[in-house]
Amino acid sequence: ALAAIVRIMSLRYLGDELAGSRVTLLEALKKSAKSLKSDKESMLALLAIGQWFINFGMEESDEYAAVETMLKTIVADHKSGSVRAIALNILGIANFIAGVDFNDAADVMRFISERFFTTSASAPVGLLRQAFETYGFLLTVVVDGNRRLAEHTFDKVFKAHLDALALDAVDVRVASAQNFALMHEALSKGAADFEFDRQDELVATLQMIRQESAKRHGKRDTQAQRSAMRDVLKTIDGGEAPELRLVLGGRSVSFGCWARIVRLHSFRACLGGGLPRHFVENPLLQDIFEVEFDMHSDAFLRNEGRVVISPSSEIAKMRTKEMRKQRVAQNAYLQQLDYDYE
Repeated sequence: ALAAIVRIMSLRYLGDELAGSRVTLLEALKKSAKSLKSDKESMLALLAIGQWFINFGMEESDEYAAVETMLKTIVADHKSGSVRAIALNILGIANFIAGVDFNDAADVMRFISERFFTTSASAPVGLLRQAFETYGFLLTVVVDGNRRLAEHTFDKVFKAHLDALALDAVDVRVASAQNFALMHEALSKGAADFEFDRQDELVATLQMIRQESAKRHGKRDTQAQRSAMRDVLKTIDGGEAPELRLVLGGRSVSFGCWARIVRLHSFRACLGGGLPRHFVENPLLQDIFEVEFDMHSDAFLRNEGRVVISPSSEIAKMRTKEMRKQRVAQNAYLQQLDYDYE
């Protein structure tokens, strides 16, 4: 059953145990993802493909090439906005892990821009939010590979991001705003006094959003929006990075910059509650986030899997809210593990 596969691959690192059957498993998952039997089957299969790359996909550029076209087709043509959103998330995960280099990431970013960031584009809120999130996720790859290309690429979608701040959807606003913070942080590394060309307009818009009345969106959404905009403004207007920490395996892992937080969010969206286990066991995540764990230490045995987020971190609060919503929309399998998908 797909639900069981998704649950196992999310909660355990299987890269060594099932390495010999990885190609056969991926082929079966691709077949299920393309099936039109049900949206639930497609969503589960797509999640499993993302988890396959997290478990087995390091340096598997051929396997990425084999799924890229399929995922882009689903994103472009599937009738379900939820399926399209998950496919876009998985496209980002697969590209990040197994793409050849930053040019592959830039290619997917262009696909997203052409599909979702033009004046004629139209998409459900959840899918549009995912478009901004995946764009930011892959932007971290291009920034690391070629900062000038990243700046040029982001300049082309600057207006689309600014326009997104004017939409009513809080999640879309937050995703767009965080990409501004991510790009500002990256470009500030070479120039401490860096400012966007339309910095004053951007800051004024973010401040206006932060001060919006709760009557427009409701108390909870308004509070979350204010918290997120506060973190973004701290970076763009004050040069301060957000604070986020996980305590795993007896050590504190810091996510004190936007690039690490954006990457963490994307992997968490795919792995759900299995993220702590993969951090401890999966060499891919350890390489990406530059952490190591001694699984035989007393500290590890006392702290395995415990997650601690700084209570003073506003971005941590917003991430918690976002992930609650994503678990409803993207990780439906957690509530339906007894459903027969065979």
